[in-house]
Amino acid sequence: MTRETAAANAGRNRYPATGRPVLPEGPYWDLDLLTPDDVCALLKVKKSWLYDAVENGALEAIRLGKQLRFRPSALTRYLDERASNGNGDERASNGMDADDS
Repeated sequence: MTRETAAANAGRNRYPATGRPVLPEGPYWDLDLLTPDDVCALLKVKKSWLYDAVENGALEAIRLGKQLRFRPSALTRYLDERASNGNGDERASNGMDADDS
């Protein structure tokens, strides 16, 4: 890798004009761990809410020393588990409403 390529990659802008982090694509997309700031920007929540969700076990996190990191798949799973149909009813995992079973 050339010095110019390394410098360009190091300066990658994870926050384009929209202000939202850009999630990577490809076979190793889940290995690009997200920081707490990334997760807060994606979910539009405060850091205190995020830390509470990790502490009570609602959201899976990876501890690297004192640092927290998050897999994109953990966020997807968290959101899928809490999705509702707009009436406050949680969606069933098989795509059917709770009343249809």
